[in-house]
Amino acid sequence: MRILMLGDYSNLHSCLARELRRSGHDVTLVSDRGGHMKTDADMTLRRKPGLTGSISYLYRIMSALPSWTGYDVVQLINPQFFHLKPRRLMMVFDILRKNNRSVFLTLCGNDHFFVEDCVATDLFRFSEFRIGKQPTELVTTSPMREQGWLIPAHKTYTRHLYDNIDGAMSVLPEYDMSARRHLDPSKLTFTNLPVELSDMEYTPLPTSGPVRILIGMRGNMEIQKGTAKMLGICRQIEAELPGECEVRVVKDMSLADYLKELRESHLVIDQLYSYSPATNALQTMALGRITASGAQPEYYDYIGEDLRPIFCLSPLEDDLTIKERLKALIQDRGRMQQMSAEGRELVERHNDVRAIAPLFEAHWQKMMRQP
Repeated sequence: MRILMLGDYSNLHSCLARELRRSGHDVTLVSDRGGHMKTDADMTLRRKPGLTGSISYLYRIMSALPSWTGYDVVQLINPQFFHLKPRRLMMVFDILRKNNRSVFLTLCGNDHFFVEDCVATDLFRFSEFRIGKQPTELVTTSPMREQGWLIPAHKTYTRHLYDNIDGAMSVLPEYDMSARRHLDPSKLTFTNLPVELSDMEYTPLPTSGPVRILIGMRGNMEIQKGTAKMLGICRQIEAELPGECEVRVVKDMSLADYLKELRESHLVIDQLYSYSPATNALQTMALGRITASGAQPEYYDYIGEDLRPIFCLSPLEDDLTIKERLKALIQDRGRMQQMSAEGRELVERHNDVRAIAPLFEAHWQKMMRQP
């Protein structure tokens, strides 16, 4: 098949593209290369600040559109697959649908309906926008980070896209839980996130020396992901357990450099507000390191897994409880070794790109329009 992938988050589409090419497909990937992450792409599209940057970005997209025709599959990373306003995205989407056999959506990241479910329904116990009914720090300090997704223009555009795509793949349980309320269920399949395990050799945790805790900061997302809060907790632990642990903070690194940091760590702090481990957490486990991330019961139920190798973070717990649980783990090297081995096992079972790519292929074959 000829496949066009538009957009990428945390190497998701890049990882899939590599495996699909190994399977004989003709794949073209267009993305911003994840900014500082420097992930692979066949065409790099980045929007620079200011009016000139916006005009240049739109010009490059419109110039490329005539060549984005005749594909069997166009796979969009998110309804916001380009950094454009809803009306322009709708125009680009309609052109892509008209000039290609089928258009599919990767359900990951925020969109109108997912954010609406986070803030206006009881679907989730917490999210980056709400803890119960209470707004999070992200919303109280930056209200438009929530409200921007809920404006009528986004609702109209996202409804149009949901109604006119040929199919969708949800890569985390929370996206699947939300999408089933707004999308024709026959169009939807759950795939899980892909990880390229051939690049990630498992090595056991070191048994001596201080426990090295890694916290990766990303752009302006420290509050949104909860890493700023977790850094404060980890600094307290570092002070209370002198010589037993050390905290390292990195920011906006390339993916290659970040993976080196993962390999040199014991425990990696990921997201506080997630129900499920995302790419960072899965890569951490693939390398044999322990991740502190979202791991709610819904996640384990979705994938049908009995292992519990993730240190579960939840904003429903107070800071003191999280701190004491982390301290107990750091002081239990035997438990850490067990979690290291079980984490790799979980990723091998559920996230190997060699198993995830065929799920995408099967859904394309099932749902694409006939020529």
